Amino acid sequence: MAAGAWYSNAGIGDANIAVARRTIQIALHESQKNGALMGHPVIMDILSRDEMMGPLIGELGVSISLAALGQGKLAATAEGTEASPTNFSTTNSATVTPARRAYARDVGDFARSLQESLLTGEIAPTVVAMLANEGLKLWFNDWIDRVCALASSATYEIGTTATALTWSALQDGVIDFKNRGVSGGPALALITEKGAKDLTSDALALSGAVQFRQNTQGMVSNMDTGAYLFSEWGVDFYLGAELDTDGGDDLGILIGPGAILSKHQRVALPMEAETLVDAGWYTMEARRPGGGVTRVETVSYNAVGILEAGRFAAIRHVS
Repeated sequence: MAAGAWYSNAGIGDANIAVARRTIQIALHESQKNGALMGHPVIMDILSRDEMMGPLIGELGVSISLAALGQGKLAATAEGTEASPTNFSTTNSATVTPARRAYARDVGDFARSLQESLLTGEIAPTVVAMLANEGLKLWFNDWIDRVCALASSATYEIGTTATALTWSALQDGVIDFKNRGVSGGPALALITEKGAKDLTSDALALSGAVQFRQNTQGMVSNMDTGAYLFSEWGVDFYLGAELDTDGGDDLGILIGPGAILSKHQRVALPMEAETLVDAGWYTMEARRPGGGVTRVETVSYNAVGILEAGRFAAIRHVS
């Protein structure tokens, strides 16, 4: 059979040509953990600052300068003597240039005519609705993946190369985080499965009160919380789906409000386009370039970078 819900050499249609009837349900994948992050206050803070900057008009990107305010001290000044003024100063921290990022699916008429009734479970009941639902996930998977990739450029690190992650290393890292002046709401940490298991082993080895702390036990007992692990020291810890490796080490991230500079350029689809979704930060266009096949293209123009190094730390431990 030449076509499926995705028109490819091995489409969903090919998989359903069988003696017995089959249904199609969404497959489990680690990227589903990303959905737990979308509503986190730190993520919402990044995206709200992104939106606050407005559209780019005549520029290729955005640059943010950080003003040195409230960092000085009063100086001894004799009565009747005028104090010398101190100049304001700023430092350029980050510049990002949004670029076009796209993902396309082909949908054959075969899918609509024969397979929509086979879609069950968490998949939307029509092929087109299924792809519209997928668009949001595609955009966020890509965006959070590139945020996690910034770990390799972090100025500050928590943990030690070729060494298992420990509670002591995490606590030291959070103290360093606070010592750099980070405050103003919960922080967000993403760690790998290996990192979470290291912490569990470390807690068991320490025994006593540490082993039986509610947060330590909650790491492995609460299946209903999905990717969320625990909260400690004002940091929400999650399992990350898009974290990278560096040599023999895993790289997690710890970010606070103001750590990331994100910029989306809103590019509306033109009037001649067949708009499937226009969510501002991403669009989905459906068109038929030829034959009985519809191409659905998900597009976003965006960029991310580290805004302030002190608010961003990599969490390093052996893989």
